[in-house]
Amino acid sequence: MIPKDTIRALVKKRFADARILFRNDRYSAAMYLCGYSLELGLKHGICTIMKFDNGFPENKQEFNTYYLDTTKTFLRSTIRELRDIRHHRLQDLLRYSGEQVNIEKNFAEAWNVAINWTPEMRYKNDVIRRKRVERFIQSVRVILNEIM
Repeated sequence: MIPKDTIRALVKKRFADARILFRNDRYSAAMYLCGYSLELGLKHGICTIMKFDNGFPENKQEFNTYYLDTTKTFLRSTIRELRDIRHHRLQDLLRYSGEQVNIEKNFAEAWNVAINWTPEMRYKNDVIRRKRVERFIQSVRVILNEIM
């Protein structure tokens, strides 16, 4: 499990790391870490809405701990779905975070920029322009300010 307090701290640290990398012209790494901070922010929201008091589960066994919790019987189907999805897709994480309507309605412009992030970016060596990363960081900041 990743404790909720740890997730909150990591969101701030990874976002700060992304800004440092950006200022040092490390655009690809900045964009990756910034997107990762958003992923963590959404997972923090999932912990809150799903009442994952011990933190975000990292594997099926940890998900099963919540699934078998008799106080969460009304959440079982959602917990099963969460357990079975790939936990890096921002669109899925947004849906389960309880923030989908709010973000897509009130922060659509920022979300439409942020949604282009994927964890596979860490394996690419693409040239990413400064303006694109700057816009991405600004968009993620807007979303994180809203959901955290």
